[in-house]
Amino acid sequence: MSSLVLVLVLAACAGQDVAPPQVVTRAPVAHDAGPADATAAAGLPVPVVEVAPAPEVWLKGSTHVHARPSGDSNEPVLEVVKWYEARHYDFIVLTDHNQVTEIDQGTSTQGQISVHAPAHGLLVLAGIELTHNPSDCLPAGDKSRKCRIHVNLLGVTERPIGKVIWANRRTHERLAKYQAALALQQHFGGLPQLNHPQWFWGMTAELLTELAREGYPLVEIANEQFTPWNQGDRDHPSMETLWDAALAKGVTLWGVASDDAHDYEGANGRYPAGTGWVVVKARRDPQAILAALAAGHFYSSTGVVLERAEVEAGELVVEVAPAEQGRYTIDFIENGRPVQRVMGRSARRAVPVSGYVRALVTRDDGKHAWVQPARR
Repeated sequence: MSSLVLVLVLAACAGQDVAPPQVVTRAPVAHDAGPADATAAAGLPVPVVEVAPAPEVWLKGSTHVHARPSGDSNEPVLEVVKWYEARHYDFIVLTDHNQVTEIDQGTSTQGQISVHAPAHGLLVLAGIELTHNPSDCLPAGDKSRKCRIHVNLLGVTERPIGKVIWANRRTHERLAKYQAALALQQHFGGLPQLNHPQWFWGMTAELLTELAREGYPLVEIANEQFTPWNQGDRDHPSMETLWDAALAKGVTLWGVASDDAHDYEGANGRYPAGTGWVVVKARRDPQAILAALAAGHFYSSTGVVLERAEVEAGELVVEVAPAEQGRYTIDFIENGRPVQRVMGRSARRAVPVSGYVRALVTRDDGKHAWVQPARR
């Protein structure tokens, strides 16, 4: 089937004169009619079979994964899938730089949020990392003058051919550059995620708050390839500090841990896989997983496994999984301030009348889990 060429003409962001994103999409592939289609076409009643919904369970996944099509990873796509499947992940999102990567050759997944959805095994959601690496952004970063505007779209439905041209290069303002990614998201669909926003510094509490208000529900608070940038220094706030500052303004913003994987041959790679992930409470279904991420029904981890992370009877309840080894500390952060520390494997804290409470679980080897903020 011949390809359909579609040129996007999107409105410029914030009054900026922005070149429209250039996208060539794959045309959908026609599928043979199934038995139900044939029955309906013959004028016969279609039997209704009631199926009980699958239960919600904890599903481990990575929202930031690269393969060979990114250009800075050597790993073939199918080998990446095998790597995560062998380590018992339930889902990943393929987020190659400025392109959406298919898996099953010869099969178009246009209009779907997944590129691989077997009945059993690893689910692979379609995604893209919108990647723009300018200089001299405002607010300014460090003396290198480097700026990194990287945004994941999770569960996109478009299937562009080749690289997507989307960036706003006519301004130095970070806000306008991030708005250009949201403009593309309006056509591609998917859930926006701010990636390693403190890389080369430049993110501020005010900017993060505005981005959450404009439509960014997810932010990487622990991209494990950029630990120094996550932690901050004497001149720059940590990602958790920025997250709390934005949450204090009342915005909805969920914190993500990721491995930003590029290398799959162990810890010797530059960007090794398996160092950070999310654990989502959802049915094993791509749409349900995406909805759970959007609603904050997940925790983020660098190694800690939880049994519970939920609100019950007006309290945020946190429990470490029974089979897990080690000693644990559970810290509750309420409206940006540490308010309670429990040395143990379970704890609970009343959700405040105003504002929010979240939890940080730390194992004695330094591994963490972040429980999403809860509000009344």
